[in-house]
Amino acid sequence: MGRLRHKGVLVVLLLLAVVNLPFVHGAWVGRDIDRNGVEVVATVLQTRESGRGGLVEFRFDTETDPDQQTWTAALDEEAFARAEQTDELGVRVVPGSPNRYRAAGELGAGLLVGLTVFADVVLLLALVLMLRRRTGPLALVALEDVRRARPGGRLERLTPTTYLVTGEVSLIEADAVVLDVGDREVRVDLGGFENPVGYEQPAQVRCRLPESSA
Repeated sequence: MGRLRHKGVLVVLLLLAVVNLPFVHGAWVGRDIDRNGVEVVATVLQTRESGRGGLVEFRFDTETDPDQQTWTAALDEEAFARAEQTDELGVRVVPGSPNRYRAAGELGAGLLVGLTVFADVVLLLALVLMLRRRTGPLALVALEDVRRARPGGRLERLTPTTYLVTGEVSLIEADAVVLDVGDREVRVDLGGFENPVGYEQPAQVRCRLPESSA
């Protein structure tokens, strides 16, 4: 796999990890709430209606939350109406961790899950396309010594049988050198010519097709 393509795959994998991190963290917190949480009644401080219910601000008792912070929860219509009427809200909370809670009637993470799945599909398709585009190295024969070049990858066809190859040296063999031109690799048979360019350095060389391909 070419160096640039390898970097692209790493970027996609990193994006997959970043996109899924909130979902994984939410699932881990939810499991903690299910296993270790206790049921308490919180005091509703403020309510605000929304499309499918409303947003509620609430506070735990001093035993559950000594710092008396204000917490929020998005509730469905029934739970929101009940919270407005009673000024109370049933909440399952992990003792000692008031930030880990789930309010009764709280809207699920459906939107987050949907967005995460959509992003995963897009990134996985990009990864598949990157991997499928990988082809074997193009085999060419040098017509001159390999020389140093400016950074960048390019495979320029000069005539029906000759090319100008510019790319990063990804492999050095006794009688050949492999250049990464960006979207593929080109193996250049030196055929007696010299290669003074080191590994991972930009190089350029004029080449021809092998006799059997000409």
